[in-house]
Amino acid sequence: MKELRRTARIVVVDLLDVLRPPGFDIMVLLLASLGGILAVIQPLTRPYAMVFSVLEITIIATTIFLALRGAAGITSLIENGTIYVYLSYPLHRASVALALLVSRVVLPSLLLLSAPIVVSALMLWRQVLSYPIELVAMMSSYLVQAIFYGSVFAVFSLKAKSPGTSGVLSVAFYFAYNVLALILAQMGAAWGVDELTRMANSMILHIALYNIYSGAYNLSTWNIALVPTAAALASTAYIVYFARRFEP
Repeated sequence: MKELRRTARIVVVDLLDVLRPPGFDIMVLLLASLGGILAVIQPLTRPYAMVFSVLEITIIATTIFLALRGAAGITSLIENGTIYVYLSYPLHRASVALALLVSRVVLPSLLLLSAPIVVSALMLWRQVLSYPIELVAMMSSYLVQAIFYGSVFAVFSLKAKSPGTSGVLSVAFYFAYNVLALILAQMGAAWGVDELTRMANSMILHIALYNIYSGAYNLSTWNIALVPTAAALASTAYIVYFARRFEP
């Protein structure tokens, strides 16, 4: 129990640094406003379509935030020596790593992605109440995708020598990953290779889930499990590397 309380204390302290104004508060307000506008101007009747419409733009902003301020902030903590203050807590190194992952990746992603959904759901509450599971499932898919990106960025943050380098590597990975998915989708469509199209859809969890709800593809279990598995592996790699790097 003491370990959990101390870990939570680091999460709170570090999260306050991540969310410090200006920047985050303005981004949340903008995303929420845009989400509400998109929900109103489009004839959306199902929650899966609403979430997809609203969060397709939001996920880009969230990922860039994670790259340039979230995970890159871990490099800043190492660079200015703050990380050793966190490590002075009577905690296992893995617990400190997990706390930083929660405060720098998980919670910012949840807050940024939730803001426009809350506004949109209030405006389209009848549709949401009719299909609540769709809303939760689609929202969760975006969150898992963001955590996957952020976990990879966190690994880069431990290897980079400056926040700028960490941010550039993270943004480059994000665009390379998404371009690869687009190339696979185009090749699958052009050559008539269904497996390439399925792989492309599987690389973006919310795209895979959208295709299932819309009836575009009958995807297998591994298509849905690909990104959550990759997110788990990336976060584990970050925690293990963090613990080993800062071993006493």
